[in-house]
Amino acid sequence: MDYANSSLNIKSLDDAGRIEGLLSGFDNQDRHGDIVRRGAFTKTLAERSTPLPMLLHHDRHRPIGAWKEWSETSAGLYVKGSLALAVADAQEAYALAKAGALTGLSIGYLPKEAKQNRQTGGQDLLAIDLIEGSLVAVPSNPLTHVSVVKSIVGPRDIAEILQDAGLSSRKAKAAAGAAWKAINQSDDDEQADAALAAILTAATARLAS
Repeated sequence: MDYANSSLNIKSLDDAGRIEGLLSGFDNQDRHGDIVRRGAFTKTLAERSTPLPMLLHHDRHRPIGAWKEWSETSAGLYVKGSLALAVADAQEAYALAKAGALTGLSIGYLPKEAKQNRQTGGQDLLAIDLIEGSLVAVPSNPLTHVSVVKSIVGPRDIAEILQDAGLSSRKAKAAAGAAWKAINQSDDDEQADAALAAILTAATARLAS
C-alpha cells in the first residue's frame, strides 16, 4: 500500500470527536513527486458501502475512528467522520491534534491508474483504490498541515490560524476579513469549503516559502 499527503485542512474537530475537512487535495505535489489528479477517487468511493477507516500514523493496529461521508470537490476529497473517543488511541489523537502535535492527514491507497510525470519524477495518480485516511505527525508534503482544530465561526478564528502560522496581527486580521467575505459570498457550502481550503493553503504556502 502507498501513502500520499496533500494540501488538506481540518475544518473542525469538536469536543464530541466529530471531524471534517480536506483529506486529499488535487493537483498538489508531495515530496515524492506524486500528484493526485481530480477524479482519482470517483470509482473507489462509488463502490464503497462501508465507512473509510481512520487510523493513527497508518498503523492498522491503531484504528481511531471512521470517515463516514465524502465528496470530491474542486479542491480535493472532502470528508466527514468521527473519532471513537472511548478508545485510548483516539483520545491520544484528539489531544495531540488539539495541541498541534499532529500536523497532517495522509491517505493509504493502491494505485489503479497512473502515468509518469517527467517534471516531478513521480506519478500522476489518475485512479486509486482508497484504503484508509490517517492522522499523522510528519506529512510527506510540506503544505500538508492541520489548519484548524475548532469550528471556524468568524474572521477572528481565521486570524488566529494565520497568526499561529506567523503572520503579524495586522496582516492576519486583514487577510481574515477578506477570507471571511469571500467565503460568505457563496450560497454553495461546497464552494465555500473549497474557498476556505484554498485561502488557508495559499497562506501556508507563502509562509513556507
